Amino acid sequence: MRSALLLVMVLGCGTSNGADPATTDAGVVPSIPVGQPPRKAKPPNVVGGFSMALPKVTLQPGEEKSYCFAAPITMTGSSYMVGGAVLRVGKGMHHGNVTTRPQRTTKPGGGVVGCGPSTAGAIGGEGQDVIDGGSVLFGSTTQVAGEEWQSFPEGMAFRVKPAFEIAARMHYLNATKEPIDIAPVYEWFTVDEAKVKTELAPFFWVNKNINIPPHTKQTIKASCALPTPMKIVTLMPHMHKLATGFTAGYLGGPLDGKNFLESKGYDPDRGLIMQWDPGVDTAQGEGVTFSCSWENTFDKTIVEGIGDNEMCMAFGYGYPAGKVYTLLGAENGVCPAISPAP
Repeated sequence: MRSALLLVMVLGCGTSNGADPATTDAGVVPSIPVGQPPRKAKPPNVVGGFSMALPKVTLQPGEEKSYCFAAPITMTGSSYMVGGAVLRVGKGMHHGNVTTRPQRTTKPGGGVVGCGPSTAGAIGGEGQDVIDGGSVLFGSTTQVAGEEWQSFPEGMAFRVKPAFEIAARMHYLNATKEPIDIAPVYEWFTVDEAKVKTELAPFFWVNKNINIPPHTKQTIKASCALPTPMKIVTLMPHMHKLATGFTAGYLGGPLDGKNFLESKGYDPDRGLIMQWDPGVDTAQGEGVTFSCSWENTFDKTIVEGIGDNEMCMAFGYGYPAGKVYTLLGAENGVCPAISPAP
């Protein structure tokens, strides 16, 4: 029996409805993989790359603003396989979600411009970009300052498409008592395609059913079956300052109910990106679960959104590239699993 009613929407390539059985001996419970933060260094076999320097924005004390910037992908080298990236930023960046999307706003060789009209649907602009065949270029830890790295295990990389552009959805918050300038700089490193053994693809998990009464604790959980198994290489929770925990675990099988990730959900000092090598194998069961927990210290109800409000999201990479799934947790137990465009 599945633990929740499931609606599966598959876009692009066809998939089967049954997950492959776990490849373990009878009576032997497989071990839970242990994740580690990614290396703070360029990946092996770098041959080129591209970058994006965002315009400087000055925020006054307590000021909060959101922006969406777009830029063309100006590549050095011949490879379009990204093996790692780094973000460099000072204080004031609440978060930045950077994706690629079909080129519609920028011009080849041009500079940074506004994103234009929003195409956000039920899963947000970032999720829609992934469904449209884009990549998640970088999802940063909430309130991170300094450097944050993403560096995949050797032989792993994701592909960016030449006819796509960068979309950077930025949320800035000045929590200091002085004006601050915010100017994030991203750099991506492409690797020798001949040495890529495993092509990764991005995914995006979100649950927007947040309603936390004043001075209460709340946990929301999604249980999501997958049409076919996937292996998870990286995962980064995205929550705000009221977060007390984020978990990701197995649905069904010998590890049913066990978590492969238990995170604070909010930790700007140390970062939240976790990486597994080998990847977390969801073939051990029927799918995955993810949950978000908060403690509302305010005299008001907290819902999904910015400001004092909260979010329950996770960005990650997995494989096989055509069978990683964006997931939408829902209040009624339905959890659509959406495959990326081919």
